[in-house]
Amino acid sequence: MSGAADRTAVAARVPSGVDGLDQIIGGGLPLNRAILLCGDIGTGKTTFGLQFLMAGVAAGDAGVFVCVDEKPRHLLDDARRFGWAIDDAIAAHSLMVLDASPLFTSVRGRNGPDARQIAGDLTHQVRRSRATRLAIDGATSLAPGADVDDFVRSLVTSLEDNLGCTTVLTARTAAGAQTLPAGTSIERLVSGVIELRAGSIKGAVGRSLLVRKMRGGPTTLEPLTFDIVDARGLVVRARG
Repeated sequence: MSGAADRTAVAARVPSGVDGLDQIIGGGLPLNRAILLCGDIGTGKTTFGLQFLMAGVAAGDAGVFVCVDEKPRHLLDDARRFGWAIDDAIAAHSLMVLDASPLFTSVRGRNGPDARQIAGDLTHQVRRSRATRLAIDGATSLAPGADVDDFVRSLVTSLEDNLGCTTVLTARTAAGAQTLPAGTSIERLVSGVIELRAGSIKGAVGRSLLVRKMRGGPTTLEPLTFDIVDARGLVVRARG
């Protein structure tokens, strides 16, 4: 009985690709659910999202990366320095990189973008590529001037209802802030919240992450220090 339960728990998680993180959160990210990754500029959000997709490629899972705040060519240039075979993954149709600007132009109404229409368009792209992993980098920027809270809530609900994908949404927070400017309702909706930080750590400048929420798995209130390493991406340091 216990063994069956353990296998079910393992099957319900998706490896994040971040060395040292999965064993802390119960084996990985919740399968087919949305995870919010928040932090200020330069904390590693984009790298985490791409690393999550490349881990999927290595395991035979296709992925889609949606660039909202960055041009795809800049993302690819930055990613190549990590030593990831990103060009091979794109050529093999294991990874699709989309530019949000033209992708969502046709679904912007008079009152701003419609989250359900965007989710429908994404669903089409994901199904076409047979992806099981999705990263939307700068998700809250899809709704400039709109009610970001309601927009992301509708987007997450639509994606989880229709995609069958494990999704990482990145969002920028102001320096030192612990929540998004839109409030905490988005954080209640998603299945996990990971906050990335950069600054002083025990008297030295560095980066850390805090798992504030992870449904179906353990969390720790202790910030975990990590490095961004060539050929590997984010690497969580061993505790102790």
